[in-house]
Amino acid sequence: MRERADGPRALEDRLLDELPRIRSFLRELARSSDVLVDVDDMVQEVAARALRYRRAFDVERELSPWLHKTALRVFLDRRERLRREAASVHDVQPVDASTPCEAKLDDREEIERLLAKLSAVERDVLTRFHARGESVREIAQRLNLPEGTVKSHLHRARRKLAEGRA
Repeated sequence: MRERADGPRALEDRLLDELPRIRSFLRELARSSDVLVDVDDMVQEVAARALRYRRAFDVERELSPWLHKTALRVFLDRRERLRREAASVHDVQPVDASTPCEAKLDDREEIERLLAKLSAVERDVLTRFHARGESVREIAQRLNLPEGTVKSHLHRARRKLAEGRA
């Protein structure tokens, strides 16, 4: 992470300051949930994701909204996983060893199909950002595009994938 000496504190320092608020936020979400989730595990996951994707964060921006969005995503992912696990315990079915591999193959083929329908620049920006972990600034420099244009391509690609119409 590049940072000027007179600029904002390092992400790690700012993250430590924000963790108590993230814990409170997740505790409130957990209280309203119908599934029992471990708040401390989720706080740790938020911190891990923040550090893993630090290059995607603009140090000039507020950290709190970014962390809250990450915390919400962690909560929703964890809750959904726990619901699926609870449902699978109740639905005992014969195990078909080929099913998980076939499902993964089907998912991969679907992803490849959707990515193939994106424009070349949308696909490139999307994979650089999500698969390679490059920041918007890095992508803009490497592709010789304005940062706003990179953000637009990224937004359009995500929207197309979410709508399944890539």
